[in-house]
Amino acid sequence: MYSIEEINISNMIVHILDTNLSVPVISMDEMESNYEIKEFFANHIVKTLNDDSIKNCEFNTDYNMVYTYVKEFASAEDKFIDMSINIANQLFSIMSSNLDIPSADLAIINFSCRSNRYLALLKLNYTNSFIHYTEVENESNINSIIRHRTTLPNMGQKINEAVIIDLSNLDLKVLEKKYEIDGNKEYYLSMHLLRCKTTLSSKEQYNIVKKATDSISKKYFDEDVEKKMEIKQELYNNIEETGEINLDKFADDVFKNNIEVKKEFIENLEKKGLEEPVVTLSEKTITRSFEKQRIKTDNGIELKIPMELYNDPNNIEFVTNPDGKISILIKNVNKIIQ
Repeated sequence: MYSIEEINISNMIVHILDTNLSVPVISMDEMESNYEIKEFFANHIVKTLNDDSIKNCEFNTDYNMVYTYVKEFASAEDKFIDMSINIANQLFSIMSSNLDIPSADLAIINFSCRSNRYLALLKLNYTNSFIHYTEVENESNINSIIRHRTTLPNMGQKINEAVIIDLSNLDLKVLEKKYEIDGNKEYYLSMHLLRCKTTLSSKEQYNIVKKATDSISKKYFDEDVEKKMEIKQELYNNIEETGEINLDKFADDVFKNNIEVKKEFIENLEKKGLEEPVVTLSEKTITRSFEKQRIKTDNGIELKIPMELYNDPNNIEFVTNPDGKISILIKNVNKIIQ
């Protein structure tokens, strides 16, 4: 996980990309150094780097103008302003032809972190908010509340479109959303602006594994509560040890000698585009996915169980009764808090 203290900002520039205007409002000079603004940008850079939806990408270098601009800047820092203007114009051209893409301010930041130089492209999409507005009528002030469209996300909010480029090797990390391009929903940042090859994010990889696991559990073990618990626990154990899921090992541990089920599980992963033998998960994905396990019964009861207690018979037990119904026994509770 990255922290704000690790981010050292050298250069900042902002261009206004409002598609209600016919042209972008281009800044011809850098922003003045200001602690609060640096903190604002550093905060969003850290949120982006720690986001489990971020994808590792690689430039397609053939006839790629953004790659050319960034490569030139990586070897000549005095090209920062020119590089930023060129990228802003490229992005505005895409946005103005595809009005589903939201207007924004584009902040471009040159920074260092952990002894490496990076370039951040932060697309600060406009949000709607309400502000006060004063009119003077007949020499009297009239205060009103009006809707203001061009508010930027604050430090506590998360931006959902950003690019971080490692200037030592030009590898990219991309956080993006799909918008309608020529009638189809597409990732326009990676496909049209950056023209880069993408991989699945940590969050996407985990979701594919979880959905494939849930599908197999429902199909083959829907009535076997203990087996379903074992599968969840085994997934947790694999991740807890290394922060990774070795898919072959996990399938062997869970499905053991059931070759057909294991084969179906692996095929389900491959159909969804997950072909890597090992899935590495971000700390955020692990925490969010395994902090608690949720159980929902057919009669409407819902339980959230801390993962460390989930498979501990001293704390919770699932009992299959002679009539086939299941009892959930919660043990060693000192008191009920709520």
